[in-house]
Amino acid sequence: MLGLYRDDNYASVRLRAGYEECREITKRYGTSFYFATQFFPEETRNGIYAVYAFARIPDEIVDDPLNRDPEEAVRKLEEWRRQWLDAMDSGCSDDRVMNAIVHAFRKYEIPIDVGEAFLRSMFMDKEKNEYANYAELEDYMYGSAGVIGLMVTRVVGFESEAAFPFAIKLGYAFQLTNFLRDIREDCDELGRIYMPQDELARFGLSCDDIRSHARDERFLEFMKFQIDRNREIYREALPGIKLLHWRGRLAVRISYVLYKAILNEIERANYNVFAGRVRTNYQQKLALSLKALAGVYE
Repeated sequence: MLGLYRDDNYASVRLRAGYEECREITKRYGTSFYFATQFFPEETRNGIYAVYAFARIPDEIVDDPLNRDPEEAVRKLEEWRRQWLDAMDSGCSDDRVMNAIVHAFRKYEIPIDVGEAFLRSMFMDKEKNEYANYAELEDYMYGSAGVIGLMVTRVVGFESEAAFPFAIKLGYAFQLTNFLRDIREDCDELGRIYMPQDELARFGLSCDDIRSHARDERFLEFMKFQIDRNREIYREALPGIKLLHWRGRLAVRISYVLYKAILNEIERANYNVFAGRVRTNYQQKLALSLKALAGVYE
């Protein structure tokens, strides 16, 4: 009996250590997201950190600047996927972070096919660098962001499954904001252009203009169009927040206003996303959080 107690205690210590590593990953890579997570209850935070780690680790494999060989990146990603599936099957892992991820997936009943959908989009990043139209991009975003919304909804808790379509929409809204903010970084460092080619053409632009950092009246009008649509998707996603468990709503509301505020910063920079990554500072985050607390989303 004492031996069993020791085993259980060891497993508990390892699990806490794994969640702590997931927290560090979230803090290191997701500044706005991490800020918002502090408004979740502690137990919920651990689940959110695990979901973030599940997404970030494969993303780092795909985007590793030291690994420009697509076949090697795909091999490493497939290896990580197999480790995850094996751990899901057994219920644990020798790797502390993976152990925490599996614990969260099982605890919050996150379906394996939701995780597989995310990984499918990560594999797409090594196969596809441009998108012909928004429908193609949305197919990618379902896996890269929509299913993250589904995972977070399960961790936070929900009043009704009607929350799921809104969660997917919010994932799209966040992802589009990242795409607009990171146009230069995605193109120059990763060789990817997430802006739909037919929409670029509508404004007289092409992928070559993105590569050359063309920032003329055509580009400004294109960015205005993209931001208008992005804001509309935020509006469409908003009703889903009230369908979440009440203890988790505030943190999601804060995430909502923080990410949406990046669009304001792009406008404030006169759409010059080629000059560097726009971001909100700590004081802005505090002010926006107070607005979210008061139910103000603009």
